[in-house]
Amino acid sequence: MSTSNIKAENDTVNPTVVDAKVEISAESKTIKSENNGVLPTVVDKKVEQPTAILPANLEQNIVKQLSFYFSDTNLPYDKFLQNEIKNDDGWVKIDVLLTFKRLASLSKDPSVIAQAVKNATDSIVEVSECGEKIRRKADSAVPVADQEFLNEMIARSIYCKGFPKTATMDELLEYASTFGDKIITKVTPRRLKTKEFKGTLYFTFNTKEEAEKFLNLESVKYKDVELERKWEKDFLEEKKKEYEDKLAKKDQKIKAETEKYFKKGYLLKVDNVDASVTVDSIKTICAGFEWQVAFVKIVENEKLAWIRLKPVKTAKDLLEEVAEKVSDLDIKFSLPDEEVEQTVLNEMTKEMKGVLNMKDKMKREKNKNKGGKRYNKRRNDDGNSGNKRFKANGN
Repeated sequence: MSTSNIKAENDTVNPTVVDAKVEISAESKTIKSENNGVLPTVVDKKVEQPTAILPANLEQNIVKQLSFYFSDTNLPYDKFLQNEIKNDDGWVKIDVLLTFKRLASLSKDPSVIAQAVKNATDSIVEVSECGEKIRRKADSAVPVADQEFLNEMIARSIYCKGFPKTATMDELLEYASTFGDKIITKVTPRRLKTKEFKGTLYFTFNTKEEAEKFLNLESVKYKDVELERKWEKDFLEEKKKEYEDKLAKKDQKIKAETEKYFKKGYLLKVDNVDASVTVDSIKTICAGFEWQVAFVKIVENEKLAWIRLKPVKTAKDLLEEVAEKVSDLDIKFSLPDEEVEQTVLNEMTKEMKGVLNMKDKMKREKNKNKGGKRYNKRRNDDGNSGNKRFKANGN
């Protein structure tokens, strides 16, 4: 499953944050607060005002962002948060959460974050009594991110194609919100290795019914561009088939290339190859059996070796001929499976091509140097001839 685990962040909102406390001197008669409110005349030396009211949209966006971090669609796959909640009974310090860029873009003040959660009436998160930590409510268990849960998420996710590659995460989230509050619970852009947006994404819906409703809409457009839509499961199956076909074509190409160098049926496997066994000792045993060997390769970490025979007699025929014979070494010969044989021969082809390419490169460099010497010698000879003629003229 290629689904990217990318956090669906909320729209960036940067309203003015009102200080939690305002101190007023005795000399003041009226003082305007940051939100243009007017405070009453003060006669005491200093009066501590109650906590200021945050703008509603700021509170909503803060709670919405925190709810996403601790949601079913994110928390089971967020390794960082998973590690944090294990350390303190599910609690995460607000200072830690403020290392997340999207939350910090809303407010960098921990007291503002805490107040927003306190004022929330419908949220899956809660704030600690000290006001320094946030957690998912204790009565809301965190789903286990197993294959069953992943399949359930995929079952209510829609693949969409047709977005401009320049679209930002905020723009995509704003578009998703147009389908209703809490209808689309996660937006997962698909990206290149360079992190650039590919113009395609997955919308994960709150329910499969909502996803199906979206899929069955007659037309869905993004800025006048019709979006291609299909179930994520169907899209993944198509991509899997494409990948398998690509591998099959690649394997066929490698197989055809291998057949140019080696024929199948002439490879022997050697087991029980310990440190005392060498290429020469294996060749000596093969010579005693009158086998015509082309190549021997020892794979030390697997304690085995491969013998590539010359295409005179097949490996199967040779093994039958020496079935009763024994060797000085405690090694065992056998025929590899067809798939294993193909893999080994492919690797030998790759190595041989590397050697041949290196030889060709060295040959080209050698001829290049020779050509340069000949050119320099000819140029020097021409120069010397001119000097001789110059002197012969008596000048």
